[in-house]
Amino acid sequence: MLPPSFQAITERPVLKLPNNARVAVWVVMNVEHFTFGKLGTAIQPHLNSYPEIANYGWRDYGNRVGIWRLFDLFAELKIPVTAAVNGEICTFYPEIIQAIQKYGWEIMAHGINNSTGHSGMDKETEINIINQTLDLLKQATGQIPKGWLTPGFSITESTFELLHAAGILYTADWVNDDQPYWYPLPNGRLLAIPYTIEANDITLCLSNRFSGIEFAQAITDQFDQLWQEGETQSRVMAIGLHPFIVGQPLRLKYLKQCLLHIKNHPNTWLTTGESIYHWINQQK
Repeated sequence: MLPPSFQAITERPVLKLPNNARVAVWVVMNVEHFTFGKLGTAIQPHLNSYPEIANYGWRDYGNRVGIWRLFDLFAELKIPVTAAVNGEICTFYPEIIQAIQKYGWEIMAHGINNSTGHSGMDKETEINIINQTLDLLKQATGQIPKGWLTPGFSITESTFELLHAAGILYTADWVNDDQPYWYPLPNGRLLAIPYTIEANDITLCLSNRFSGIEFAQAITDQFDQLWQEGETQSRVMAIGLHPFIVGQPLRLKYLKQCLLHIKNHPNTWLTTGESIYHWINQQK
């Protein structure tokens, strides 16, 4: 595996987006299952005894309560969502899968669960995990996802090649650009659609400990700068969200504020991963 080849954004052909949009914004909602008894994303990392129930319960809140607020919010705002869904969501939370379909959220595969990264897997195990994930999502929704985000960015040397072999068309595993680019593989290519660990509630709310107001301002600032630059060279902005973070009552109104700011700007394409893939793939 090699890193992506370098090309400065100032040296590329001008990227055109639908309806002369300056920025394509895709919201990625991470819908995740964490295995009980394993440590995971934590708001209080010092609570690490076994069994550790405080941070587990905080994560579990996202599926029990938080995501249902978010379904209502995005329906109210009429903003599309790409849901990065663990395969085991289909097994343990079929109600969430049904709601994702009801509200028309697009599904991007997100590994089997969020306690199982791929790093260190042998190739046969990784093939089985990828296939199991896609099979669960297909059985639950009738469709095979076109995109993939590896849990915790925990990949192997073979991950992208195996994803391509399984029929995946785009990956959100790269956070190194403001435009999509083709990631070459021995037998084809994947579209790398920019994801983010900056405009992401884990970084902003957990690592940075931003208040709701500061979180909303950071997302707004990210968008405003990209929108300004997009006058001459279009950009793609991801917003990385988790129901156990932005689905908390104290943050919801601030999430709504920054989303409304984005939606009310002209020349902005609120879209999904698959739509970005199809637009880029048809460009000559």
